[in-house]
Amino acid sequence: MDKQTLIHDLLTVCRTELCQLYPGLNLAFAWLPYQPSHEIPFGTDGIRLYASEAILSIYAASPAALRRGLLHTLLHCLYLHIFPPRGVNPTLWELACDVLVERQITALSQPRLETEVPIRTQVLAQLPEGEQSPYEMMEHIQKLPYSKEELTQAFRFDDHRLWWEVRSPELIQKWRSAQSGSGAFGQGTRGTSTDGEWGEFTLLQPEPRDYRPYLRKYMVPGEEMELDAESFDYIYYDLGMRQYGNLPLLEPLEYREVWRLDELVIAIDTSSSCDEETVSRFLREAYAILTAQENFFRRMNVIFFQCDCCLQDMARIRSREEWLNYAWNVKIHGRGGTDFRPVFREIERLRKEGILKKPRALLYFTDGDGAYPSEPPDYETVFILAGKTIHPELLPPWAVIKEVL
Repeated sequence: MDKQTLIHDLLTVCRTELCQLYPGLNLAFAWLPYQPSHEIPFGTDGIRLYASEAILSIYAASPAALRRGLLHTLLHCLYLHIFPPRGVNPTLWELACDVLVERQITALSQPRLETEVPIRTQVLAQLPEGEQSPYEMMEHIQKLPYSKEELTQAFRFDDHRLWWEVRSPELIQKWRSAQSGSGAFGQGTRGTSTDGEWGEFTLLQPEPRDYRPYLRKYMVPGEEMELDAESFDYIYYDLGMRQYGNLPLLEPLEYREVWRLDELVIAIDTSSSCDEETVSRFLREAYAILTAQENFFRRMNVIFFQCDCCLQDMARIRSREEWLNYAWNVKIHGRGGTDFRPVFREIERLRKEGILKKPRALLYFTDGDGAYPSEPPDYETVFILAGKTIHPELLPPWAVIKEVL
């Protein structure tokens, strides 16, 4: 395995672990695809995540340090630190932002993110409680009995040189829109607009949306390689351990029967009638379904479509790892008219080629306004609407309609 592949795999592993801890970060991570770099050890411009071979030694010394560093860099994007206001002192701004995100990560009290940095612990204990903006933190750190070099060594993880490049308003708005659904991190650190004015935002944990009631009817029984803790008597197990030291009389079964999905089709509407935030919500909902391990068998067959007036993208997902890798690099395509029929036609083509059996169901995230097939398919179709549709008369009688977004 070459080093670039190893770097990509390490970042994917760390990202997956962070998303398991904080699912709300899924989409934000998907917006930072990995880009190999020789000049930047580790850092971002809000478009890509740049990493060099330096992270190999970091991970070898402490996997927690790389996990923490990856979250550190993502929080800089979510808190809009990477868009510094005009006229600010670069050194103080960068240092204040580093202190703010490290304090936020420390407050999580997550063992998988803990690293030993004595000065960092001492500094955080001396900071006033409550939320501070980078400007306020700049004032605090100048009063601390530590040099800027000591503070930088204790709090810096990523390279900030790309922060000072000119950015498009679209990029700033993109990360601003990511704030509302990026996980349970309490009161968010204040972000900045391009004119230097401050506005406080909160990273809210979205209301958990449980799709399992919708999906349960499509689930089938099967065996998975999981310990079945209910399949044996603990009394005999304990007796064996007591009597023979390390010889349990019964071992738990390594396989258990579960009800899960083996095949599903998910489509998101990327037409111009759905704005960027709505499409982002569609993607977050799809991500939530596919990353919930209890929904699918380890080996699955999920077809994921993007469609506006024509089919824009298709991905075949056969494992949770494949989905995470796809979501890491996903790009939204579309902005045309709305026509649902191409998805149904493509499903039939895949069935004829043997790639797809009769789907358990098709989940279609949309605003509901578009051209529908005139005849119902032989599988259940659920249109999950972004609120009330403007033209309810267009909804076909054979479809299941859910207004949940």
